[in-house]
Amino acid sequence: MRRGAWHQCGHQSQILVGELMEAGIGAGAVISPKDLSLSNAIEYSDKYRSLGRGVLFDPQFYAPEFSAGKLATYPTLEFRQSIGALGALQASAIGELASAIEMENRQLGTDAVIAPAIPYEAARPDIVALNEVLFNVAKSAGDVIGIPTYATVVLSDSATTDGVVQGILSSATALNANGWYFGFEFDSQQRLPTDSSAVYRYCAAGLTLAGTGKPVFHAYAGPLALMAYGAGARAVGLGIWQNLWGFTRSRFQERLGSGGGGDAPPRYFSAPLWGTFIFPDEYQILAPPLRARVLQHSPYSQNINPGIAWSRRLSQKHMIHIISEVTDILANMIDARRAMTSAIATLNGARTIHDSIRASGVRLRDNTDTYQEPWAFAGANLLAQNTGDYDWLEMVGGP
Repeated sequence: MRRGAWHQCGHQSQILVGELMEAGIGAGAVISPKDLSLSNAIEYSDKYRSLGRGVLFDPQFYAPEFSAGKLATYPTLEFRQSIGALGALQASAIGELASAIEMENRQLGTDAVIAPAIPYEAARPDIVALNEVLFNVAKSAGDVIGIPTYATVVLSDSATTDGVVQGILSSATALNANGWYFGFEFDSQQRLPTDSSAVYRYCAAGLTLAGTGKPVFHAYAGPLALMAYGAGARAVGLGIWQNLWGFTRSRFQERLGSGGGGDAPPRYFSAPLWGTFIFPDEYQILAPPLRARVLQHSPYSQNINPGIAWSRRLSQKHMIHIISEVTDILANMIDARRAMTSAIATLNGARTIHDSIRASGVRLRDNTDTYQEPWAFAGANLLAQNTGDYDWLEMVGGP
């Protein structure tokens, strides 16, 4: 698994991803079948690989009966059935599914096979059993191609409560995987999670997966990528849309769109704030000393001026550049404890600046100041309560 930030492709983002890769940003791309036809996916994967980047294919079986978007162009379409129907597949159909998975990954030239899987739910042994079957099918395809196979471990909101996570992870880590494609479902009503206990469980689950000695890809990480490396990740997925800032099954419903936003003004992602502010509106109301504290420019923001329109496309490139630049440093630390300590320091610094902004009488929109403190608290709890996991991770060679 290539270390560092990967592009989590979504709606109409493939060209932008290629442009960022040409600028040296991103270890690879995770292609999504919902948003891209197979023929176009092959074209883009060829482009990305020609730039020396990796390619992964997320089969997106998270809502297995969902077949809208571009899913009809893929060989696995006929296997997008109910959980019950998938669990009742006969041996011949299982062989056909393995062939379809092999075909998709061969055509895309993937670095590894990501196994199809249903999000794990509390008190659902049928899902545990089905995911084992789906993983074994994918593993057979990966073995034929001669590439690793990653087990998909997506924990639904019902499976992320205390006392449930570890039981599910025990079943998942029993799979003979070469790595883990990890997702965690937070409260879908929030832009980013603010429940410190949920963030702690997210981090602890990642640390458990990393403790197997196999690489972990934190999918749909978004700004939470700052915490991922301290939780044992080797790679993270970054997407330009907010509905890629965390796993959510709402993306797999018929009312899906581009990720929203319409004609909304661009947001400037600030590393010192580890959050966003609206440009130029909110920038202009900050006192000059505060403006200086929140700016950390990328090649896509160096020439911004309140009097000149800053395109949304450039703001998206800026965000990915900044998150990737900051978190790749953590990825290359190898030492997960050190990475988490650094992340906490960044969040505490961000909280201090947010405090100064509020003290000046300004309250930034989007609740962009509500998650830094609980994330830092969750990280501190992880360091304090999971020392044994960190010790073990060092013994098995780190993330």
